[in-house]
Amino acid sequence: MSALYSPRHFVKVASALLLLATGARALADNTASGSGQGASGGAFYSPLPKTVQEDIGDIRPASEAPISSYFHGQATLNGQYTSNAPLYHSRDQADFLIAPTLEGGFTAPLNKNFTLDLEGRVEDFTYASDQSLGFWGVSGNANLEYRYKPAWPRIYVGVEPYYYLTYVTGNRLTSAVGPAAGIDQTVSINRGKTLLFAGYHFGQYFSSPGSDTRQSHTATISLTQQLKRDLYAQLYWQLQYSDYTVYGRDETRDVVGASLIHQFNPHTFASLFVNYVDNASNNSLAKYETVNAGFSLVWQY
Repeated sequence: MSALYSPRHFVKVASALLLLATGARALADNTASGSGQGASGGAFYSPLPKTVQEDIGDIRPASEAPISSYFHGQATLNGQYTSNAPLYHSRDQADFLIAPTLEGGFTAPLNKNFTLDLEGRVEDFTYASDQSLGFWGVSGNANLEYRYKPAWPRIYVGVEPYYYLTYVTGNRLTSAVGPAAGIDQTVSINRGKTLLFAGYHFGQYFSSPGSDTRQSHTATISLTQQLKRDLYAQLYWQLQYSDYTVYGRDETRDVVGASLIHQFNPHTFASLFVNYVDNASNNSLAKYETVNAGFSLVWQY
C-alpha cells in the first residue's frame, strides 16, 4: 500500500463538505470562504508521484519552477440530500441540493518562508424542489502564508470577499469583505497512511446588509486514513462561533461528518459523505439542525 498523496487534497475535501453542510441560509448569514478556509486554507494541489514522499514537497528550487506551475484550478460537482433545506428551527423541508463550483488560483513562493496564495471561485446552489432557496455568486481569498520550516505549522493572514445573488429576484442576497488569519498543521503518521489535521481560522466580515456583519472563530480537526491504494476514509469536525455585532446575536455551529474518497487518477476524485449540523443561537429563529448526505466529483489541474 503506497503512502498518501499530498495531504492538502484531503483537508480540501473536508473543506468542501463543510461548506455544503451549511446550506443556503447559513452561507448568507455566517459563511464566507472562511467556512472552508478553516478546514484547509490552501489550494487543492495535484498529488505527488507515488515514488515521492508526500511531505517533502517539490524539491526543485523555486527559481527553477516555471510560472505555469503556480497556477491551479478545479471543477467540482456536488449533490446532496438535506433534511432541512431552509435551515429553519420550526420548519423541516427536505430537498436535494446541486452545487457546482469552478475555482482557480495562483500560489507562488516568495522565499523559503513566505508564500502568496490567491484564489477565486464561482459557486451555484440550486434546490430541486424549492427553487426560491437557490442562489449563486463569487468568493475568494488573498493570503500571505508563513512557515518557519516545511514541517512546521502554516500561519496566514489575508482578506476574504464574497458576493451572492438570489435566483428568484436576481437581487443581492449578501456580500462582505474582511480580514482573516489562521494557523493549521497537517501531520502524517503510520508510514504516511494516516493524516491528522487541526486548524484555527479567524474572520472579521463587514457585510451588506449590515445585519450580517460578524466576527467568527472556527476550529477544525480531521483524520484521513488510507484503506486501499486509491481509497480513503475521512472523519471531520468543525466548531464555529460567530458574534453578530448589529443585533447582539451569537451562534455556535457544530458540524461532524464522514466521507469515503476514491481517486480515479491524479486529476479526478469522487467521494460519498454524510454529516450532521447543529446550529445553536440566542435568536430562536436562527436555531436549526440538519442531516446531509451526498456525493462529490472533483476534477483538478
